[in-house]
Amino acid sequence: MSRYRDIALLAAILMLSACGGQPGPTPLDDAQTPRQLAESQSAKERSQAPQEPAPPDDTRTAAALDAEAATAAPQPGLPDLSQQLYEQAVTALKKDDTELAIELLLTVSSEAPKKPFVFTNLGLAHFRLQQYDLALSAFQQAVNRNADDAVAYNHLGILQRRQGQFEAARDSYQRALEIDSNYALAHLNLGILFDIYLQNLEPALRHYQRYQALLDEENETVSSWIVDLERRLKLAAS
Repeated sequence: MSRYRDIALLAAILMLSACGGQPGPTPLDDAQTPRQLAESQSAKERSQAPQEPAPPDDTRTAAALDAEAATAAPQPGLPDLSQQLYEQAVTALKKDDTELAIELLLTVSSEAPKKPFVFTNLGLAHFRLQQYDLALSAFQQAVNRNADDAVAYNHLGILQRRQGQFEAARDSYQRALEIDSNYALAHLNLGILFDIYLQNLEPALRHYQRYQALLDEENETVSSWIVDLERRLKLAAS
């Protein structure tokens, strides 16, 4: 598994609660399908300012998030004290103490301002607390320091999509895939963007299929999206 998946350990830790681990239904648990929820949301966005609930790329299940993580990889090149604080931040996140983790990561970022993965993890922590402006700033700082940070680009795409910046979101997802062509969740997010927001069905289908191919076990919901897209494309061709 690539180092970008290693970086994304905290994505699973941080977003299990934000996206699938907190009490209450996610789209996959709702009576409606994720596609129906997203299409309903897309209709609202076309007629007024975006409203919650967010579409599926912001409410992914815990199972999907687990695929993003491997084993913990320390930020290389940190001074000893900063390394200790960084490890304490990881421990705080495992204990669901996100505010303490943010405090520690901010201290590390001030001591080692050129270390991109610190900012990626800081962005993920802010994202978990739905502090989206702070998350956006942290991810932007991460990619400014490391143009090869696929995880940061993927999450930039999510935040840009939330703001209605669909072309910018597409560019961010595509950049993540240029860095790591096997980044499954970037394929899923890009597929959703093409399908629901850009109404470009052929690339949506390709990215859904690629996402499925990268999983150990196919996602049944995405399988239903693929069947629906194949049907719509066949009708359009005829």
